[in-house]
Amino acid sequence: MVDFNILNLLLKAKSKDFVKKICHQAMTRDVSEDALNLISSTIDCSAEETRSLLTSLNTLISGIIRDSITSAEDIQELFPEDFHKSLASLLTKIILELSPIWKQDISENLVSLPKLSSFSWSISSQQEAPVCFLNLNIKDKSGTQSVNTHLTKESLASLLSGLKQMKSQISQHT
Repeated sequence: MVDFNILNLLLKAKSKDFVKKICHQAMTRDVSEDALNLISSTIDCSAEETRSLLTSLNTLISGIIRDSITSAEDIQELFPEDFHKSLASLLTKIILELSPIWKQDISENLVSLPKLSSFSWSISSQQEAPVCFLNLNIKDKSGTQSVNTHLTKESLASLLSGLKQMKSQISQHT
């Protein structure tokens, strides 16, 4: 939850550029002690208040990015009625300017599952029972890998049954 009262500490910043730097620090994973001390001394507050400020800024900015809010008016609506108007405008301007960078940083740091990029199959009847050879091309952060497997008639039936259940469940959510 955003503590909008703690955001009023930004009014003590020496410049708009320093507010921008504080916002950038809020979106940094690990804020150094030096950065924390610099912010605390510049806006004349305790380290605990600075941590709360950074946490509230991070929560506000992350929520805006997560909800894909891209208009100044929509961001302005997030601030309470009694919030300092100039500060709300400045934060809105900074967020709109830097959100594409932060969004990229967030997406690069997310753990992503491998994705199926392509597949091929063939049937071989050279053995006692026909077998389906399946080649899956899987793409992840490290590149594309090929996974080969073979399926008997029974394992293929089981796979198809599972895929039908998945399709049915996905259809219920759309």
